[in-house]
Amino acid sequence: MGGAHSQQNETPHTPLFHVTGQTLLNDANQTPNNSDQEYYGIARTEVFDLLPQNCSRILELGVGMGATMAALRKVRDISFAAGVELMPEIAERARTHIDEVLSGDIETLEMPQSWTGFDLILCLDVLEHLADPWTVVRQLHERLAPGGVIVASLPNVNHVSVSLPLFFRGEWELKDAGILDRTHLRFFVKKTAIELMTSSGLSLQATGTGGLPKYSKRWWQNRLSGGLFERFLATQYFIRVGA
Repeated sequence: MGGAHSQQNETPHTPLFHVTGQTLLNDANQTPNNSDQEYYGIARTEVFDLLPQNCSRILELGVGMGATMAALRKVRDISFAAGVELMPEIAERARTHIDEVLSGDIETLEMPQSWTGFDLILCLDVLEHLADPWTVVRQLHERLAPGGVIVASLPNVNHVSVSLPLFFRGEWELKDAGILDRTHLRFFVKKTAIELMTSSGLSLQATGTGGLPKYSKRWWQNRLSGGLFERFLATQYFIRVGA
């Protein structure tokens, strides 16, 4: 789904899939082909293979325009969807697809008491922007239903585009977007990303990688290396943890 390739494996620390492709929201209520559309209007369908079948109640952090929730409603029976978005004007657009949306900083925002018992909580490219993502993960854990899961995506700072300039030229240049986005406050490799997501006591259930579409050059490079090159070729890690 969404260009994702899945491979079932019962070993929790073994990556389940590699992903590529995203869907751009293009509703009549939103104007396409502008910077907001490109950044906030992407549906993160590449993580759908990690999501549980039972997604009746969902909370998403960093909802953008609600594109991911809009796509998810087409493949899951969702009774209630809640979301948090930092930018007020973007949060307003998300209300088309999400039942309740709050605008603000998740680290200081007080979520309603009714926002609990979630089957799924999505944190896609959000936690690296926070000063204390460990506390946020713990708070989200408390809002899960029994058997509920958190699915997160985190950039891989060990990617070749970061590690090679650092090793050979001593360069660590922040950018407007990407792994070294200047708004990132925390940086992760696979091990520390897993440690973050399990820090509240949740159990690791599955992992995946971004940036390695099946049969691409880098996919073959990683495959021929027996997976040894994954830490240099994966642009981000997808992690699913559960109670």
